[in-house]
Amino acid sequence: MADSFDTGPAATRLVESDPFWAVVRRRHPDVDIALLPPPPAADLSGPATPELPALERDEAAARFDAETAALWRRLVGERDPDEQRARWFAAEGDVERYETTWRIDGADPVTAVAAIEAAAATLRDDGWHVLAPPDGMPRVLASRPADGGRDELQLVLAPAEARLVLRLRTSPVRLTPGAPAQKGEVR
Repeated sequence: MADSFDTGPAATRLVESDPFWAVVRRRHPDVDIALLPPPPAADLSGPATPELPALERDEAAARFDAETAALWRRLVGERDPDEQRARWFAAEGDVERYETTWRIDGADPVTAVAAIEAAAATLRDDGWHVLAPPDGMPRVLASRPADGGRDELQLVLAPAEARLVLRLRTSPVRLTPGAPAQKGEVR
């Protein structure tokens, strides 16, 4: 199709010569068709995602662990977790994501469900996008925009095991060069 035109015989000929619009015009002669020129091409010369600042591995892990601890206190309470795990894993290209998992065994189901319901409201108030499915295991799934992607959070009660689990996964992080993490490194 032509890059630009206004109206008149040139536009009519263009519609009549187009396989799709000719059929539309024939079947619906009472409809006015306005064909617009294509939008300008997007500039694809720059990076698809903004360049992430490089962070030192241990400092970044400490920051994410502190954030998980704060979320734990706000969402679960003052009870210490029975287990804490953290790991770095490859995300895409030369960036990694950090994942922390904190767990309570022997959680009281009534208290845990109440904590999950309250967590949904707290996270919404904090600007997280929250999904709290009404059926299945009691859980809250949440995400929020972060540099280079989204942070993701899950707070789940496994009733059969009486286990309450909080998992936080960061958005992609570019780490400064140094000792590479082992695949699935657990701290």
